Amino acid sequence: MGVSIRVMTYADLEQELGLKPASARQLVRRNGWRRVPGNDGRTRVEVPAEEFERYLKTPIEASVEDEENELDTPVETPFEAPLVAALSAHIARLERALDEAEAALKAVIGERDEVQALTAAAREEAIAARGQIDVLRVRLDAERERGLAAAARIEEIAADRDRWHEITTRTQKPWWRRLAG
Repeated sequence: MGVSIRVMTYADLEQELGLKPASARQLVRRNGWRRVPGNDGRTRVEVPAEEFERYLKTPIEASVEDEENELDTPVETPFEAPLVAALSAHIARLERALDEAEAALKAVIGERDEVQALTAAAREEAIAARGQIDVLRVRLDAERERGLAAAARIEEIAADRDRWHEITTRTQKPWWRRLAG
């Protein structure tokens, strides 16, 4: 009531106040300014003129990049120089230690890769040896079967020989000796 209002789009707010799109939306939400949908599909924001002027007069904060540039220019006092020198030396030692650790890591990775290659080769050799053992086991089983069959045949031959010997010894004696025993 009696407050002058300025109707602006988000793009107008961004441009006039020098804000990013997300910042402009956050500013509208934070202040609870009324939003009205426009016929062109763009939302209009009713900004009180006093607050708009106040935002125009407030200084814009320095960006993070500007702050970082300001921090990059060191201002040393005579008391800080030895400390800076000691810290610089310590940083140099840490960088050398890091380089040495990286070199050791590369060596360990190389050894690991070599061990993995040897392990894979040994695994392949073991698989091949297992295959040969299986082949030999099949041959051994076949030879055992043949040996058992040969042993059975030998027993049959021995039994036949014993029967033949008995028959031949019986028939070689005259009948009266066979009868007397």
